[in-house]
Amino acid sequence: MRRLARVSAVLAVALAPAVGVARAAPTVTLSAAALPVAGFPRSGNVFGTGARLRSELTIAGSEYDGYPAPLIGLNVFLPEGSTLDPTIGPTCPYKTVVEERTPEKCPAGSRVATGFAEGFVVFGDERVPEIVSLESFSSPEYGVNTFIAGHDPASIEKTAVGYGTQLGGAAGYGPELTMRVPLIQTVPGAPDASLAKIAITLGSAITEGGHQLYVYTLPSDCPKHYLALKAEATFAENGLESAPVTVPATFRAPCPLGAELAPQTSLPGTGGTITAPSNKECVSRRDFDIHVIQIKGLVYRQVSVEVNGHTVSVVRGSRIGAPVDLRGLPKGRYTVRIAVTTTSGRRITATRSYHTCATKPLPAGKHRL
Repeated sequence: MRRLARVSAVLAVALAPAVGVARAAPTVTLSAAALPVAGFPRSGNVFGTGARLRSELTIAGSEYDGYPAPLIGLNVFLPEGSTLDPTIGPTCPYKTVVEERTPEKCPAGSRVATGFAEGFVVFGDERVPEIVSLESFSSPEYGVNTFIAGHDPASIEKTAVGYGTQLGGAAGYGPELTMRVPLIQTVPGAPDASLAKIAITLGSAITEGGHQLYVYTLPSDCPKHYLALKAEATFAENGLESAPVTVPATFRAPCPLGAELAPQTSLPGTGGTITAPSNKECVSRRDFDIHVIQIKGLVYRQVSVEVNGHTVSVVRGSRIGAPVDLRGLPKGRYTVRIAVTTTSGRRITATRSYHTCATKPLPAGKHRL
């Protein structure tokens, strides 16, 4: 914890911008989705249960010799009410991952996140694309340490030093993750590597004493009708760590599913493009998501969802979907209409009706309060 405090303090100083200096900066977009944990059937995008959180950060810019400035820091603020505990299982020492760079020696079960980053490295007289893998391991010293590896066209082995976690990092958000990213130099004297995209899936689980323990757990409710996430990406202007520029990005994820909802099924006639909860039973929680699957080779120009004739907002991210909220409505039949229009003009539609549940009658006889 002392090491983490020192790293956090150094990062905080580095993030302080110079007063009165206009700076160019990349643009950053954030998206996220909750996925099930393999081997744990009750996990996934469900209120109050464990999940793997997949987040994607897309970076664009030309201020660094035609490319985005190098990324040197990343803060991610998870939804309010969610929990994060990377130390529920085995841990891997800081020395093994960061100093020795031998993540293959880490104990089984200590890896809590995987992902990749797409970027550009110097190769000869030009910059060429390169994809590096990301592996994050639970650490007793820092919370999490990340190993970065690339092989083509450049050989890269780096570590994201000082990747830690804390609660209540910002008002309106939950746990905060802080990472200090090293500059990646491939040829002496040449520009450092630039990143265009980072995709990380965080979350794992273990069974202990008959109980399922999760690294990441979703909130138990969704009062704003969405889950708010935020990222703060810090870049080295002109490749100088002494000249940091911080760019924020936010994302609103659809509310998780109610625990009582049935699994989602493909709607007939849509070729598996559109999925929704089964309508064979009443929707007891009356709050669920419609998901639209991206078909390879088709580009969706427009997606619309209507509930009883009223258009609801469509959320685009790693998955396209829309929240359907029937809470507070009386018992009855409600129709959900989904329509997808592709760039070629093809239109795919589906309609499904849901019956909200009636209040269960009290048994006959006298009752005492």
